[in-house]
Amino acid sequence: MPLAFSTLGCPGDSLEQVVELAQKSGATGVELRAAAGEFVYPGMNAAQRSDVAQALASAGLAVVTLASYVSVCAPPASAYDDGAGDGAADAHADQGANDPVLAELLAAVELAADLSVGNASGPAQVRVFPGAGIEPCALGEDPSAEMLAADKLGASRLNAAAERARERGVVILLETHDSHPRGGDIVRILSHVAADAPVQVIWDLMHPWRHDEEPARTAELLADSLAYAQYKDGVRNPGTNTVTLTLPGQGELPLREMQRLVGGISANHGIEDPWVSLEWERAWHPHLPPLAEALESLKAVLA
Repeated sequence: MPLAFSTLGCPGDSLEQVVELAQKSGATGVELRAAAGEFVYPGMNAAQRSDVAQALASAGLAVVTLASYVSVCAPPASAYDDGAGDGAADAHADQGANDPVLAELLAAVELAADLSVGNASGPAQVRVFPGAGIEPCALGEDPSAEMLAADKLGASRLNAAAERARERGVVILLETHDSHPRGGDIVRILSHVAADAPVQVIWDLMHPWRHDEEPARTAELLADSLAYAQYKDGVRNPGTNTVTLTLPGQGELPLREMQRLVGGISANHGIEDPWVSLEWERAWHPHLPPLAEALESLKAVLA
């Protein structure tokens, strides 16, 4: 069971602290959260990128993905500029000149490629969100015209970034999240993405489940596009689709069943032992136990 974790679970920790935690917990991969105040952030210069990549490779840690905050379905006016356009993608800046979201996506592709130098476990990968800024439709409900337009906008950006992603050896990973929490929502976007585009999916196990999509159905929908799954646990708050987070094994998610479903998809793609990556949301919920404790709980559940 190749174990990984997102640095979302240890906000503000240094690179050295993350390496130490990984070695103590037995993790061999990390999802690097790209955000202000972290050791990985948009706008890093070339030397900084190289230093991080070398340190992780020397420690035997794979960069499972660069966890960006690019929202590919966001209306252009809602895009933000936090330095993501720093020189890394100048050669392709003209592609995003009229679309800040596309510019941000292209910059994230460059950052993912640079940080993943030395990866022995596979290609560089960058996580993106749908992020349309509208509420998801209910299960079984026809999507609104606004949602359908968001699907096409997100796909158009993924298609526009595909060439550069291929050039840099990067796979773009669209996560089940926010406006598109279910497998059924994600496949609407993917239906507009070119078949040869390097675009796959992260199955955040929490979000389809809390929006009433059965795990077996999510697995069926994502069978052709799944890269790996993010693990977490929680208890559904009665009468809502919100969740109170718990340590793995103390909530209501059928984690072992989900692991079996993910394993079946991976095996069909020739991957016998897929990543088990814990996304522990301590950055957003600082009252949660430390990441090290959550990792031990996850290992106990899935052992």
